[in-house]
Amino acid sequence: MTQVTDAPSLDDPWTVPTTYWHRLEDGRVQCDVCPRACRLHEGQRGLCFVRGRVADQVVLTSYGRSSGFCVDPVEKKPLNHFLPGTPVLSFGTAGCMTSGTSSSRP
Repeated sequence: MTQVTDAPSLDDPWTVPTTYWHRLEDGRVQCDVCPRACRLHEGQRGLCFVRGRVADQVVLTSYGRSSGFCVDPVEKKPLNHFLPGTPVLSFGTAGCMTSGTSSSRP
């Protein structure tokens, strides 16, 4: 079993490099996934706590990990008219939902 630590590592099979980031002039890297635009030094994690800087790149530390599973009725889902009365598997992952930031805010 893989031990979870605070410092992300590329040796962890659940840590994978990401695409949406860029390097800043001051040496930090900026994550471009959400409006928070976290600017990270080596070893730091973003506010979502699932992305961090490792080996001079932004990595996802929760790849393949689920924080919860549940069987729900399909009527709770956006596809509620598809096969009414049937169960559907719901799952989620850890991470920030941008906690209060929204593109609709002025």
